[in-house]
Amino acid sequence: MDGDRRQGKQSGIALVLTLLTISFLVAVTIQLMITVDRQITVSTAQREQVRLDGMVLAGLSLARAALAADQQENAFESPHDAWATLDPDQFASLSGEVTLKVEVSDLSGRLQVNALGKGVKEAYRQIWLRFLSSGRFALADANAAEDLLDAIGDWINEDGKERHGGAKTSYYQGLQPPYACRNGPLATVEELLLVKGMTRALLFGDAGHEGLADYITVMGDKGTVNLNTAPLPVLQALSSGMTPELAQELIDYRNDRQHVDLLAQPGWYQGVSGFPAAIEFSNDLLVVGGQYFEVRVVATFHQFSRTGTGILHRNDGGRQTLLSWKVE
Repeated sequence: MDGDRRQGKQSGIALVLTLLTISFLVAVTIQLMITVDRQITVSTAQREQVRLDGMVLAGLSLARAALAADQQENAFESPHDAWATLDPDQFASLSGEVTLKVEVSDLSGRLQVNALGKGVKEAYRQIWLRFLSSGRFALADANAAEDLLDAIGDWINEDGKERHGGAKTSYYQGLQPPYACRNGPLATVEELLLVKGMTRALLFGDAGHEGLADYITVMGDKGTVNLNTAPLPVLQALSSGMTPELAQELIDYRNDRQHVDLLAQPGWYQGVSGFPAAIEFSNDLLVVGGQYFEVRVVATFHQFSRTGTGILHRNDGGRQTLLSWKVE
C-alpha cells in the first residue's frame, strides 16, 4: 500500500516536472520567436530606410536638374517653370513602389530678414510693417511691429547702437539664461526666437494665427521681392492700397500660362485687367529672378517614410551649391 502511494506520488512529481519543462520550453520558444520577429522588423526597417534615403537623394537630383533646365529656358521664375511643376505621377516609373514627392520653393518671393539691418530701405521697412500688422500674425499692434523690426535690426547690425524699440547685448545679458546679441546676419529663421519681442506663436503660428516662418527667409539681404513667386500676404504688403482680393488677382494672373512671357518684367502687374492704376509698387524692390531655393523631398513606402529638406543656391552662371541638407 505504501509502495503504491509512493509510486503515485513520484508519478505526480514527474508529471509536474514534465509540465514545468514543457512550459519553460514554450516560453523560451515564444521569446525566441519574439526576438527573431523584432530583429526581422528592425532589419526590414533599416533596409527600407536605406532604400528611402537613396530615393530622397534621387529627388534632390531631380530638383537640381529641373532648376538647371529652367535656367537654360529663361531668366525669370514663374509658376510654370520645371522646378515648380514637379508631379509625383511623373516619378512613378523611376520610383516603383516608393511614392516620391519633390517640392521646390523660390525663396526670393519671401521677405528677407537679413535686409533689415544697417541701411535698410525705408520702402522695404514699410512693406515689413504692413506685413506684420496685417492681422494674420500674433502681434499686438503697429507699435509692436515697429519695436520688433528695431530689435531685429539691432540683432543684425554690427555696431553697438540701440534703436528706439530694439535691444543689444546689455539687454540679452540680463535674461535667464543670458546670451549675447549676434551682431551679424541670422543663420536660421529659428534664431529669431532669441530676438526681443519674438515668440513661438508669432514665428510658427497658433490656433488663431499664421506663422511668419512660411513667408520669410534668411537667404539674401538686398531687400527685394520676387513678384512672380511671392505668396499672397507678401503681395498684399507691397502697397497700402493692396487688399487680399487684389493680391489674389495677381496670383491668378501669373498662374495663367498664357501670361508666362509677360512675367519676364516686374512691371507686369500694371497690365492686369482691372488692377487699380493708382497702386504702384516700388519698382527698385521688385525682381523676377531667384537665386535661393528650398527643396523638400518625401519618399514613402508603406509605413516607412524619409524626408529631406535643404537650401540650394543657383548663381547666374548656372552653378548650384547645396547650402544645407537634412534627412529625417
